[in-house]
Amino acid sequence: VLWLDCDREGENICFEVMHVVTPVLARSPAGTQTVWRARFSAVSEQAVDTAMRTLTTPNEAHAAAVDVRQELDLKVGVAFTRFQTKY
Repeated sequence: VLWLDCDREGENICFEVMHVVTPVLARSPAGTQTVWRARFSAVSEQAVDTAMRTLTTPNEAHAAAVDVRQELDLKVGVAFTRFQTKY
């Protein structure tokens, strides 16, 4: 169970962790590997209990959206820097 920030950045970190851990993660007797994601926005007994009862699978689309945003930020930053240093 991954307990990370409850936003897209947390989702992206989730997949980064999964890429490292999944190859060595123990399999169930049925031969499956399951990674669960806890979603919570407060550190309280009620929030943690609710998150544990409503585990979900990680959302790859949200993680991919973060990768795209990071790449766009980099490209826009490079273009803007070039423009600023040209004049």
